[in-house]
Amino acid sequence: MLKTQIPGTATSPAKVDLNTTKTFGNTKALLTASQPIIKAGEEVTLMFNLQNTANNQPITDLQAYLGERGHLVIIKQSSQLTAADYIHAHAIKGTPAGQVHFMTSFPKPGKYKLWGQFNRNGKIIRANFWVNVV
Repeated sequence: MLKTQIPGTATSPAKVDLNTTKTFGNTKALLTASQPIIKAGEEVTLMFNLQNTANNQPITDLQAYLGERGHLVIIKQSSQLTAADYIHAHAIKGTPAGQVHFMTSFPKPGKYKLWGQFNRNGKIIRANFWVNVV
């Protein structure tokens, strides 16, 4: 394990916003899960419903990003991050237009910050959300 010291003042922890609908530029994202309560150790599908902000219609201009329809990066809220607190998933193939789904599981209960990454007609969209895992 590599430890490092970074000079400066520590910032306060990120504010946890459990809102499931957010807007990122001209893309509105709605995050839902395959289960109403996400439980540690159980598989869950996280679903991003992506719409044009102008007309609330599903977006149709998604392109591959690093060889996939989307990537999902997840980090557990923790004062001492370990490799187990980092999760990466690729999009499930064959989802309907404007939707990108990811199957994953969370190793421990807690709050997790996640970033869905999508290529919308050459522009990378990073849709970030928080989820609570019990």
